[in-house]
Amino acid sequence: ITVHKRTADGTLEELYPATGGPLGGTSVDSEFEKIFEEIAGKDILKSFAKESMEDYLAMLRDFEAKKRDSSGANESNKSDGPAQETKVRIVIPLKLNNYIRERIPGGISKALQMSNYKESITYNNYKLCLKLPIFKKLFQNAIDGIIKCVADVLANKDFDDVTNIIMVGGFSECKFVQAALREKFKTRDFIIPADAGLAILKGAVYFGHLPNAISRRAARYTYGIQICRKFKPGEDPEHKKITVGGMERCKDVLHPLVKRGERIEPGCEYPVVCRSLKPSQGKIECGIYVSKEVNPKFVDEKGCRLLCKVSVQLPPGVNNAEIEEIITFGETEITFRARQLETGRLFETKFDMLDENSDSKN
Repeated sequence: ITVHKRTADGTLEELYPATGGPLGGTSVDSEFEKIFEEIAGKDILKSFAKESMEDYLAMLRDFEAKKRDSSGANESNKSDGPAQETKVRIVIPLKLNNYIRERIPGGISKALQMSNYKESITYNNYKLCLKLPIFKKLFQNAIDGIIKCVADVLANKDFDDVTNIIMVGGFSECKFVQAALREKFKTRDFIIPADAGLAILKGAVYFGHLPNAISRRAARYTYGIQICRKFKPGEDPEHKKITVGGMERCKDVLHPLVKRGERIEPGCEYPVVCRSLKPSQGKIECGIYVSKEVNPKFVDEKGCRLLCKVSVQLPPGVNNAEIEEIITFGETEITFRARQLETGRLFETKFDMLDENSDSKN
């Protein structure tokens, strides 16, 4: 979930960093697997996948098609969608029924009769037949989560003038999801491409050719460096207090260079100058830390982690050597540089800002 605004020059400005959760089609798959295992036994599908992956994938493909079609999602307004169907039929491989029969005499049919779903799910002609209410229930957690995410974003007063909601990705083709969002956000206009599932791929290709299409982004994290500033009694925790050169200092402090949500443009640099504290220090480790909090205090608090670091060699015999640390944002890459000001030596590392788990390249 993110918010974009079209600027005067035709580019897009990101107003809100992308946010969300595990609320896509795979969450519906998980709900289906839970029900299936309640009927046929724990880990039955995982075991079957090891035995016959081809049949397992064929069943998932059929289920995927039913998820996107979702016939009956608009039973209250049939003109908006396909005609209502009383049951949704999912093809079950014969091998899976035989596999279950090895555990439960009578196979799926017998397992259903002994389950809590005997009134809402049947098995006929190699198909699992789910009544519409139980099928819709598979989507409910995902739909509720999506609605909450969108509502939380739109609750921001800065977005009162948002008029359009664009839905892309394969899950956006689901009529249940479309109907629920239209019902919840009635004052907004919805734009859903005919090939919503391909929109992400097309957008990636477009962005690859025109990286300047997004002129400004909202920082997804707070980016900062580790410093050791003067200790503030009554404000800083006592266990963070250290003494360096006869002065009480607070260690592990995160000094922010860019805060979460702050607008950043490609090519912008955020510099800060620091000094080494120990006399005749041979080298110093400089690093960038990230946090999802807007105002993190320390680099070792929950949710804060080291993104990358460089080792800066200091000149011999120089006390309080100065190091300029600079973070530069590109279209898809962030560069972190540390320059030793006395010698001019530059140390640099880069990492992909689109992959929060990417390894840095020195």
